[in-house]
Amino acid sequence: MKIWISGGLYASVLVVTQFIMQYVMLPRVLLESAGQEAWITVLILGVYALVVALAVVWIACRFPDRDPLKAIRCTLGSWATYPIVLLYCAFNVLIYAMSLSDVQTFTKILLLPDTPAWVLAVMIALFTIYTVLQGVEPIARTAYGVLVPLVLVILVLPFGVGKEIRLLQIDPFLWKGFSGVLRGAWLALPGAGQSLIVLSLMRHLSLRVNPYKWTLIGVGSAHLALAIMVLLISLVFGSILPSRLLYPGHELFAIVALTESIERIQAGIMVLWLCGSLINIALHLYVAVEEGSLALGIQRRGWITLILGAAGVFLAQWAGGALYRRSIAREAWWIGMHIAGQLAVLALLGLATLLIRMRQGAGTSA
Repeated sequence: MKIWISGGLYASVLVVTQFIMQYVMLPRVLLESAGQEAWITVLILGVYALVVALAVVWIACRFPDRDPLKAIRCTLGSWATYPIVLLYCAFNVLIYAMSLSDVQTFTKILLLPDTPAWVLAVMIALFTIYTVLQGVEPIARTAYGVLVPLVLVILVLPFGVGKEIRLLQIDPFLWKGFSGVLRGAWLALPGAGQSLIVLSLMRHLSLRVNPYKWTLIGVGSAHLALAIMVLLISLVFGSILPSRLLYPGHELFAIVALTESIERIQAGIMVLWLCGSLINIALHLYVAVEEGSLALGIQRRGWITLILGAAGVFLAQWAGGALYRRSIAREAWWIGMHIAGQLAVLALLGLATLLIRMRQGAGTSA
């Protein structure tokens, strides 16, 4: 039985996966490179994410059921999907492992410092595997449950930190030059390309829903919200201090002045972030499992879920600590590998779609 999700659930998944992890991990890198214009960098990233997502949507809409990989298998043969699925699954397994590493590091540093990192990774992976086996609908509904309070937090936060904004510490516009903005965008492009996951979501999106509209709402609003939050961080802390903090986004909630129960506010938002992060981890594992299973013709997905889930735990431990990860993420080969993989998936999808159209045209002419 095919599972369908509404446009609202589809957009919720995109917002949560494009915003939650990036809010905690990206501001430090962006503010270090672009200064107080880091919010412009986020908007540039949003344009790239939208281009990738809308390109996939356009390709998917060339087919009646919005499933280009299925059409390629049926028309050109299963072999034609193997290069696409291999790149796509490898990309999602890597993102799953890196996100798992980020969440385990965050949890160990701020919540459970005495717990071994591998224990946290195994616990998160077991929860993720269970969630993946339930299907895409529970993931989407949980994302919607996270999105509603998340919107409330974003709307209220400017009032909570308004007293901490110091106009005298604001740098001149483009103080670090536009080259800093572009440098920050280059470092963060791999994360923006995660919008490629719409390829797997499109087959579950209700056929009565306009996919362009909800993709624009999901990806666009996520990056707009991220730009606002990065701007708030720079206005409160300046452009120097956040680049020296491990999690400046988390520190922003430490100075909320709405009530005296700051610890409770922080705890609530931390739970919200953890739930959103688990959704992000589960979604990327789900995508890898689903596409791999369909490509190989596997009906029962339990064992492949366990194998990929365990592989992610191994990669998360092998990847090293947060500082090592940050140094690797700045390497040109690492960034280029991600971008090349994302664009290769798009190019192969486009080429296969063209071949299908040509074959259908030849059949019609005959």
